[in-house]
Amino acid sequence: MKHLLTSTIFVFAISCGFSQELLPLFSDTVFEKNEFQISTFNYYSSNTFNNELTDKFIFGGTITEDLKTRNANKLSGSNVLGAEAEQSITFYNKDIKLFKNPNFGFVASFSDNHFLTANVPTDLFNLGMYGNANYLGDTMRFQGAMMEYLHFQKMGFGFFHKKTMSSIQVSFVAGSKEVNMNLNNSYMLSEEDSVHLKLLGLGSYSNEFSPYFGFQGSGFSIDMNYNLLFENKKGNLQIVNLKLNNLGVIFWNQSSNRVYIDSTISYDGFDVNRLLNEENDVYNFKDTIGILTKQDNYYTSLPIEFVLQKIPDLKSHQKFQLIGGFKTILTSAYFPYIFAGGFYKPTDHIAISSRLSYGGFGGLKWG
Repeated sequence: MKHLLTSTIFVFAISCGFSQELLPLFSDTVFEKNEFQISTFNYYSSNTFNNELTDKFIFGGTITEDLKTRNANKLSGSNVLGAEAEQSITFYNKDIKLFKNPNFGFVASFSDNHFLTANVPTDLFNLGMYGNANYLGDTMRFQGAMMEYLHFQKMGFGFFHKKTMSSIQVSFVAGSKEVNMNLNNSYMLSEEDSVHLKLLGLGSYSNEFSPYFGFQGSGFSIDMNYNLLFENKKGNLQIVNLKLNNLGVIFWNQSSNRVYIDSTISYDGFDVNRLLNEENDVYNFKDTIGILTKQDNYYTSLPIEFVLQKIPDLKSHQKFQLIGGFKTILTSAYFPYIFAGGFYKPTDHIAISSRLSYGGFGGLKWG
C-alpha cells in the first residue's frame, strides 16, 4: 500500500500540473475489505489569453500596456477560458454484497466542485482594456459573450464491480453558488458626442456568495465509470475507460435571481451634480439600461462530462504503455479535447507520463 501510494502521488504531481484530465491508473483490485481513494484536480486554461494575464485576475497585479497588446494580438473569433477544480474522496467496500451478488461491492463518495467557463468577444475585450476611443464611428459587437460559474458538492452512493472497478453512483447535489450570463444581439455604436447601446441577454445568479458551503439549491447526479479489460496479442492487459459524469441538475431556491436584459438606449453624458445629489438616479441605474432582476425558482444543468480513454495498468510488467483519449464537456465554450502520449514505469515504485493534447479550454499543449 505504501509503494502504491508513493507511485500514485508521484504520477499525480506530474500529471495534474499540465493536463486537463488527471491520468487515471488501473491499480490492484485485490484489496481485502476497504479502500479509500483521495484525489485533487485543479486547472485553468485559455485558447487565447496567456497565463500572465489570467493570473492578474486571480492573484492581482498590474496589467501593463505590453501585456494587453500581446494578448490583443492573439484575439480570434472565439476567445474562451475555463477552469475546473475537484477535491474528492471515494470509499470502496467489498464486504457489502449488493444484489446478493458476490461480484459487486458498495461505493460511496464526496466531492467539492468548481466549474467556470467564459467566452469573451474581441470587441468586448478591447472595450474593457482600451475603451471605445478607437471605435468612433464604428460598431462594437458583443454577441456570444457568456460566463458560467458553478460551485457544488456531490454525495454519492452506488455499486462497483470487484474485478473491473466499474461503477455507477447516484449523488445528492448541494448547490453553493451560481452565476450565468449570456448576451445575444448586443452592440455599441460610438460617435463623437454620444453612444448608442443595444443590450439583449439573459442571466441568473445565486443570492449569496458566502459562506463557502452555502446551501442554496439541491439536485441529483448520475455518474458512470466503465472499464473494459482485454488482452492484446502479447497477453498484456489493456484497459479502455468510459466515463459519463454529472448527468443531473440543481434546483435553486426561491431567493435566487433571474436577470433579463433588453434595452436600446442613447447616452450623451450626464449631469454630475444631479448624479451626486439624487440617490434615486444611482439606484435606478439598472432600470435605465434595461436590466430587470427578479427572485425566482429555476434549475441549472450540471456540466455533463464524457470521457473515452485508454489508461495504463499500474500492475503491468510492461515498462512502456501507450495512452490516449477524448473528452468533452457539454458547454458552448469547450472544444472537444483529444490527447495521446506514453506512460513509462522504470521501476515498480516510479512512473512518468507525458502527453500531447489539443482542445478543451486551451489549444495545443504538451506536458
